[in-house]
Order: sequence, then C-alpha cells, then structure tokens
Amino acid sequence: MSESNTSSGRQKFSRPKQSGMTLVEIMISLLIGAILLGGVLQIFISTKQTYRMQEGLSRLQENARFAMEFLTFDIRMAGYQGCPSINTLSPKIIAEPAPTFLVGGQFMAVNGANDVAENWSTAACANQCIAGTDTIAIMLGENCGGQLTGNMGAVNANIQINEPNTCKIKAGYAVLISDCKSADLFRATTASSGSGKQTIAHSQSNNTSNFLSTAYQSDAEIFSLRSTTYYLRTGTGGQPALWRLDNSLIDKKIYDNTIVDEPIELVEGIDDMQITYGLDTDADGNADRYISADLVTNWNNAVSVRITVSARTLDGNLTSTGDGRLRRTMTTTVALRNKLR
Repeated sequence: MSESNTSSGRQKFSRPKQSGMTLVEIMISLLIGAILLGGVLQIFISTKQTYRMQEGLSRLQENARFAMEFLTFDIRMAGYQGCPSINTLSPKIIAEPAPTFLVGGQFMAVNGANDVAENWSTAACANQCIAGTDTIAIMLGENCGGQLTGNMGAVNANIQINEPNTCKIKAGYAVLISDCKSADLFRATTASSGSGKQTIAHSQSNNTSNFLSTAYQSDAEIFSLRSTTYYLRTGTGGQPALWRLDNSLIDKKIYDNTIVDEPIELVEGIDDMQITYGLDTDADGNADRYISADLVTNWNNAVSVRITVSARTLDGNLTSTGDGRLRRTMTTTVALRNKLR
C-alpha cells in the first residue's frame, strides 16, 4: 500500500469546542444572587424585629400587671386592724415615741407624696428616685397569729399570747391590739417567752401610759404593725423600677440594730406612677372628687385610690419614635375597704 493511500485511509476526528460563561453572565448571576440574599436577609431582620417587639410587649404587659398587683393588694388591706372600719374605731396611741411612720401622730390607712424629686427620701432614693412621679404609703395591722391566751385582769396587766407565732415581737417594737370594740397601739417594753406563750409588757418606759383602753379578753388579737411606701427609682439594671420601702423596719431598727431596712426592687420597666385620692367630703362613704397628694388636707377623708402606671420595654430600637421603646399605661381605682362603714 502506498504512503498516500495509507495517509488517505486515516480518519480525522475534530475536538468539540469548550464553552463557558461570559463576564456579563457572571455579573448578572452575582446580581441575581445578591438580590435573593438581600430578600432573605430582609425577611430575617423583619421577623427578628417582630419577635423583639412581641417579646418586649409581652414583658411590658407582664411587668405592668405585677406592679399593679403589688400596689392593689396592699391598698385593699390599708387600715386593717381586725374587724371594724378605721373610721369607726381609731386606735388609742400610747407608744412613746410614736412610730416614725405615723402621719401627724395618727394611724392612717394611706398617705402619699406628689411629684417627688430625685432626692425625695434619704432612706428610699439614694438620689435615684424618678423625679415627677408619685409615692404612696400604706399602713395596716398585719395578722401574725397572736391570740390572747387568756383574759387580762386589768387594763395595765401584761399581755400574753400563744407561741409560736409570726409576730416576732421584741422590746421596743410597735404593737397593735384589737378586739373589734377597742384598739391600742403601744410599744412592747419587754417580750419574754416560755411554756407555749409570750408575755408582752407595756410599761411607761416606752409608753405615755401603761393603761390600755380596755382589759382585753381572749378574743383579742395582736397585730404586727406595718407601713410600706411604694415609689419609683432607678433599678440595679439601670432601668426605672417600682420599689418598696418597709417603714416599720426603719422604726424597729431603732431598737434592734440587726434589722436590715434596705428598700427592695420589685418590678423593672415602670417609668411613671401617678396617684390621686378619692375624698369623701359629705360623709356618705363615696368619693366625691379625686385630687393629688399635695392637695389633701385630711387623709381621714380618703376612701379610694386611683393609680396610673406607665410601663416601658427594657430594650430600645423597637419603634422609630422617641427613645425607640414601647410604652403602655394602666389605670385602676381601688376602694379602701377598711374605711368603709
């Protein structure tokens, strides 16, 4: 076979040409991908913001309800001293000195302050009270299971109550005793225990007299006197918060230096509290008008309390207005049950 034949008999194969994306196609693909990624990110950010708003609003509402619960529970009990209305029976006060939290030397169900300053109270504020907000102080006799074990032989006899109890009475403490017909507020001069009973003396060393208004019988009850002030102050986390100061602990600390009388932070996120008092000016038991604390001239006329609380979210950047926080306001009116006839 000739060389030419051999050469002509060979088959020739052509290689396929390689194809790819042009620069324009790559740029278009990147642009489409960026658009899609941007949409996904926008959905994520929107969903996250909605979640933050819902969580913040839920916590805000929860904090506002807790604050109202603390306030209304104690206000309903204000002025409690056993059975009768405080308008019907006012305790005879022989404690000397009188408890520091009495108002004008009297046992008052409620009293308050309007538009306080940052340094409104040394014991309460530490220069951190929320200026322009209101405060309310509530006084009551707290049931502590102290029942007389027998009849008193005379009005100046020692009082003996069952033990154990939760009254925790010590020498110097203010004590309230009532039997629904009479009531006395005195200081215990001694408080000794033994044989299932506690003996409480009320001599003139800490009282203006050692005579009570009556010789109480076994149906009488001993109450632990409590006064509590609610107010707004910057909390430990830097948020405005509802605080509670136990004024009775401040009084007890005079006689017992082991007492801790520091205020307690209750609910954070409460940035405003405005309080007005319903006054009964015609003695029919109903509130005739509501006024702020600075306008009250006789706290005995207060028969109800109207509270408006503003709560805010703890986180900002939730709205485009103001400081970026959500706020809600709650208002409630509470009757002073122990002022009703």
